[in-house]
Amino acid sequence: MTAIIRAESVWKIYGQGSPREVNAVKDVSIDIAQGEVTALGGPSGSGKTTILSLLGLLTKPTKGSVYLEERELSSLSEVYRTKVRRERIGFIFQAQYLIPQLTSVENVALPKLCTDMSRDDAENLAKERLTALGMENRLDFRVAELSGGEQQRVSIARSLMNSPDILIADEPSSSIDEALTKDLLATLRGMSEENGLTVIVASHDPTVLNWSDRIYHMQDGSLVE
Repeated sequence: MTAIIRAESVWKIYGQGSPREVNAVKDVSIDIAQGEVTALGGPSGSGKTTILSLLGLLTKPTKGSVYLEERELSSLSEVYRTKVRRERIGFIFQAQYLIPQLTSVENVALPKLCTDMSRDDAENLAKERLTALGMENRLDFRVAELSGGEQQRVSIARSLMNSPDILIADEPSSSIDEALTKDLLATLRGMSEENGLTVIVASHDPTVLNWSDRIYHMQDGSLVE
């Protein structure tokens, strides 16, 4: 299948040239096929989250390049990279960054309120995204009133507000039990199969790794067999 995004010999070095220099990612090349579910496995500190940040254009590589559909993006301005993230990529973070006092709809609509979309349009779109994830009976519930699995669905709905081509998830099962994990993975698989969504997930959870189409294992910042 065609690679929608790829990293070519990327390095990420923090504190370069200082006594505290850390090679978080070392000479990694990785292709992510369009429409596939790709997992990055490995222990904590192996570089999985850093790779997600590089592929998601949240950070620039110290060396190497990141391509989105053959266009090199890692050397471009932060303004342009932000535009690409806003239009093409969705994120599910390990920390969900939901606002407990706001309702499900308000949390999901919030990113669109920073654009030129009206509040009514943003909230209507948020309702559509939540309803598609089985949250039609929880639209006006505050996040603090929701279960862990429901909060995950709110987080997913928010990540889909920009109709992304790529969804990046960092340890999505870390705060939920096995049953909810399987439910979450079924939801993501459905979106991949029905909408051609490309999913990239970092996890050390065997359930998540076995569910993916392709697994890359990481250790000490490098890919391993």
